[in-house]
Amino acid sequence: MASIETGIQFHLPTYAHVSLPELINLGKVAKAAGVKQLWVTDNLRSRNAFVVLAGFAANIPINLGTAVTVQYFRNPVDVADSVAAISEIMDGDELSIGIARGNGNTPNFVKTPKPLTMAREMAQSLALLLAGEAVCFGDYPALADYFNFNPTASFNLNFAPKTPIRLYCGGNGPLGLAVGGEFMDGLIVGGEFKAISGAGHLPAVLSKFEEGAAKAGKSSSYPKIAEIKLSVSRDKEAARAFARPTAGRRLLNLSRRGYGPEDILALGVAPEDVARLDEAERQGATEERFTGLVTDAMLDAVFVAGEPEHCRDRMIELRDTAEQYGFKQLMYSELGPNVEESLRLLCDEIVPAL
Repeated sequence: MASIETGIQFHLPTYAHVSLPELINLGKVAKAAGVKQLWVTDNLRSRNAFVVLAGFAANIPINLGTAVTVQYFRNPVDVADSVAAISEIMDGDELSIGIARGNGNTPNFVKTPKPLTMAREMAQSLALLLAGEAVCFGDYPALADYFNFNPTASFNLNFAPKTPIRLYCGGNGPLGLAVGGEFMDGLIVGGEFKAISGAGHLPAVLSKFEEGAAKAGKSSSYPKIAEIKLSVSRDKEAARAFARPTAGRRLLNLSRRGYGPEDILALGVAPEDVARLDEAERQGATEERFTGLVTDAMLDAVFVAGEPEHCRDRMIELRDTAEQYGFKQLMYSELGPNVEESLRLLCDEIVPAL
């Protein structure tokens, strides 16, 4: 079996202090170390994902992607003309566009109606636009209403993409996975991959996507990306402190999406600890108080976090799981308290062991 690829996700809110030229330099470091793909997140108030991708494309010959493009932040015509333009400076490398409703903060900024319909219509219309075909948004009423398109107008790009563009499902709920399998090209199992697999839910996630693919008459072979939340540093405690608040919120998201006490226990976490965290968050706890309630077990359920040797051993286990289920890439996100140190530790001491 070919060795599993390495991808890096630049989670742009985490890197608010890192300028675009510095991000490009980090991307060059990753490319030189054998990383196959660079991904960026789509977050309001952060650097624009497509501007960052354009900076990467102009300076680094490598596969690129969004993990994910939020279906409520960007209309499909804007996404299509952005990624098609970026493709012109990519020299044939693949551009991957994840589609999903975004993280738990999305409803704090925009209205989020009809998430399944929006995902389906976004994928359908975007695929047509990138293929050079005309799109009438009267055929996509949810998008037409949300983005104020004239339902009788016809849209098409007046230029063609110059590199392969693939659409990935970034939603991991059962209904979203079925939509993704039917209308998208591949799957990103998001930042709870460690917890999803640890609770034994990974086969069900893949099965739902494959049910959608079968409905569309697609092959059961499709690219799968596993997002790994990683925090690595020579300073073990700094690495774990960096990851703790994010781990708590991601575990809460799983709990609120239906992971019950048995699932939580399967992750080695006490359900009563999650209940305390949930109550504190609902009462508007400060970041300090919230983080103080995130136990080591919660942290380890979601993140690979600590010094390089610890992270390497945990990653061998996750790599084996990913390979067992046919994943083509491990996409590392967050990385650690010092992004440059963490990237170099990942590339020099962890990835070579995998």
